[in-house]
Amino acid sequence: MISINIRNIEELILKNSEAKSLFPDLRPLFDKWLFSYRFPALSNIRKEAIMDLLNSLDGLHVEKLAKLFGDMVFVEKLDYHVVRNIDFPTDSRTIEGELTKHESYTNIALSRNANQIYVTLWR
Repeated sequence: MISINIRNIEELILKNSEAKSLFPDLRPLFDKWLFSYRFPALSNIRKEAIMDLLNSLDGLHVEKLAKLFGDMVFVEKLDYHVVRNIDFPTDSRTIEGELTKHESYTNIALSRNANQIYVTLWR
């Protein structure tokens, strides 16, 4: 099994022209990374491009990578957001399941109206 994370995404995807050719929809992120790779003074933009690419990979991308590498692929996404806003209908049974996805947020604020529950989470 291949685990793609922030430490190896450059070697596995960004420096691999065959892998990059599989994802024309992510071309702007590749270009952003390449520009910042060529100019070391833009290292913050490079890190941002890497994190955005890592979080942009979805199930379809993972399937294509699995075919390319001939092995199962797992993507370790990063949640670098400080605040997260979520809303649910009041009759929803998925509230608990959704909130458990955001365990790293230690602060919570709730409000509701007749039909919606609004949740704000922050670190």
